Amino acid sequence: MSKNIRIGSRGSDLALWQAHFFQDSLKAIGVDSEIIIITTKGDRIQHLSFDKIEGKGFFTKEIEEALLNDEIDIAIHSHKDLETQAPPGLKIAGVSCRENPSELLLIHPDAIDLSQPLNFKKGAIVGTSSARRKAQISELRSDITIKDIRGNVPTRVNKLREGQFDAILIAFAGVHRLELDLSDIHSEMLDPRLFIPAPAQGVLAYQCRENDNETSDIISNLHDQGVSNAIQIERGILSGFGGGCHIPIGVHATPTNEGFRIRATFSNAWESFSKRVRFETTSLEGGLKIFESLKTKDLPSTVFISRDLSEESYLKRACAEHKIALIDKSLIAISPLTFQINHDECEWVFFSSSNSVESFFSQEKPENWASKKFGTAGDATANTLGKYVTKIDFIGSESDMSIVSHKFKELVGSKKVLFPISARSLKSIQASLASNQVLNVECYSSKPIHIQLTESQAYIFTSPSNVEAYLEGNTSFPESAKLISIGNSTAKKLKEHGFSSLIAEIPHESELWALLAS
Repeated sequence: MSKNIRIGSRGSDLALWQAHFFQDSLKAIGVDSEIIIITTKGDRIQHLSFDKIEGKGFFTKEIEEALLNDEIDIAIHSHKDLETQAPPGLKIAGVSCRENPSELLLIHPDAIDLSQPLNFKKGAIVGTSSARRKAQISELRSDITIKDIRGNVPTRVNKLREGQFDAILIAFAGVHRLELDLSDIHSEMLDPRLFIPAPAQGVLAYQCRENDNETSDIISNLHDQGVSNAIQIERGILSGFGGGCHIPIGVHATPTNEGFRIRATFSNAWESFSKRVRFETTSLEGGLKIFESLKTKDLPSTVFISRDLSEESYLKRACAEHKIALIDKSLIAISPLTFQINHDECEWVFFSSSNSVESFFSQEKPENWASKKFGTAGDATANTLGKYVTKIDFIGSESDMSIVSHKFKELVGSKKVLFPISARSLKSIQASLASNQVLNVECYSSKPIHIQLTESQAYIFTSPSNVEAYLEGNTSFPESAKLISIGNSTAKKLKEHGFSSLIAEIPHESELWALLAS
């Protein structure tokens, strides 16, 4: 191509990184280019939250107008900022590979509290101007105050450093691309299955004029078709809500062997508790059809969960807002046991449940274990452990304990690990370790509570022992009842008794909420 390609970009550090990334990609295939900086409405208006700025496309409109006016040849956009309906005369000719779409939660050092969900203190001031982020963070932590924050990525990080906020939410992709030094800030990478990203988050869109075949052909050499297939589903779902940044909707498509696993969260306003769904699809058309059916599907009117929930519980608050009658009752009684252990025998301590944490430290003084490394099976256990220790070195993120076990093995190597357990423990984590590095200590006993429950439309089981306890007091389930398991071992126990269940992929109540609605 004889002429230079004119690349249109916003002037922020992140936008220019994206433009230079594309420019380098062009250079690699022998195409020369220049970057033209364009200021957008979103850049000029810095005092308002995104959901209060009138109109759509406030980070893209001026760039698209320059493209239509032949002032530039290609516009580089963060794909999540684009409207789902392209302006007449323009098209997305290609998309980039996908950066990790996760959110990054940045926490001021003075606001860290490992005993709380997401590891920041109660009553924290959290900064975000995104309706989607506002909705999800307030659902995960009902005690916080949300405060709008604007500015480019470095500006927002500096506002956190200055103490204007206790924590802020920001896309991991932006921080990673700019290679920001966050060594003085506590950061938490949020699992996209828990905190669902914006449609097409982490992807760059390469836009040109519809009639510019030469430029379109160049872009096609840089196009990632696999990423395109995934975000077409995400943006297709977004399109059904009218598109744009004003509505609290998150959608994430994860490739599977047969197609995609979709997670979505959505509501009419961020102050309302969102509905979540999880489903699988083999095609764009099939995915959109499934989502439309789930979007209006009735929720169960009565739900039982085999766990005692706090008033701050995600699931309890979700059910209350959606007028679902919830019975939360553990069917297992816990009693601490007296035990003997030599502190010098291990380098790690691993807890599989909150019960194991509380029972262990009912006898042991936390300061006697300060030199050890700690691991937990999941976030809830980690929050309980956070009441007693200042650092947790491993936290499982899967409901499948075999996966957690293998990941833990990779970290500990041949070091010896103490496991505070119950007499009925399945010893799932120990399975990947050599026998000479495992030290089991029984620190509590459990026995079933036999009660007959009223019928519910959905049943959530949180452990195999709770399944056994339920079936000792109740012979079966209503024929049309939905059964949900917190993990594979619980699902296996139900299957042993002839019952199939939906299985949570992550051990969090948000996943249980999604399965109730799916």
